[in-house]
Amino acid sequence: MKRHVAKALLILCAAFAFGESTPLSTEITVVPILIYHSVREYLPRDSAAARQYIITPETLESELAFLKQRGFVSIGFDELAARIHGGTPLPEPSIIISFDDGWETQYTQALPLLKKYGFKATFFIFTNAIDKKHFMSREQLQQLLKEGMWIGAHSVSHPFLSKIKDPAALRKEIFESKRILEADLGIPITSYAYPFGHYTPEVLDLVKQAGYTSARSTYFGIRHSPADLFTLTGLIDVTSVKKIDDDLLTALREEEAVRPELPPPGIDPGEYFELLN
Repeated sequence: MKRHVAKALLILCAAFAFGESTPLSTEITVVPILIYHSVREYLPRDSAAARQYIITPETLESELAFLKQRGFVSIGFDELAARIHGGTPLPEPSIIISFDDGWETQYTQALPLLKKYGFKATFFIFTNAIDKKHFMSREQLQQLLKEGMWIGAHSVSHPFLSKIKDPAALRKEIFESKRILEADLGIPITSYAYPFGHYTPEVLDLVKQAGYTSARSTYFGIRHSPADLFTLTGLIDVTSVKKIDDDLLTALREEEAVRPELPPPGIDPGEYFELLN
């Protein structure tokens, strides 16, 4: 099995390097998932911690141009789930582009660039932020859908789910965010992104019970299997074309996923949003 996986990864590595299509292994599905947050120019007050989660429009455009030149085709999480469950063919090479939190700059800055380069993306929204300052409105979320984008759930209040001890409060963060988005947008919400990328066995069980068909963490990796459908990995350091290119090759060569935790454990959720405002 490992020999077959290694062979498939070497073939795909060549596709990344030369922009060629490649068949995927029947045992794993190799699809990079890029994880973006705030899209704006850097400010003098931005700390090094904040800059991990900020990408300038210029850098984002250079990365989308890079992906376009390599021949990547953007897909949604439902398409990845269909590939993993039933072997539904995907465009080759495929990529998932995702944006977390629902920052308004994702609408004003990222959406025009996605349209320019012919990409679609999934926007994970935590519902308490809708219509708030710096975040997207309901009307903007509806416009994303009209532009062919996807919407996923990202909790109600963006807490560390792994730190919630009250079962009812934990259930609300997973079930209620789905209910609110479905009521506001009139579409099924099938994908979930864990706030800060953290989860526990209890969280995984609730995500499945709520009716999601996939969920994404922030851990490092690009290889997915049926066992990983609710712990999907991705690439969170998207600060430059070189970093994405280097991480693609690193992820392809690793037998086991590296699991960095960003932001550092213990950061206060309120501090996180202050960093990015």
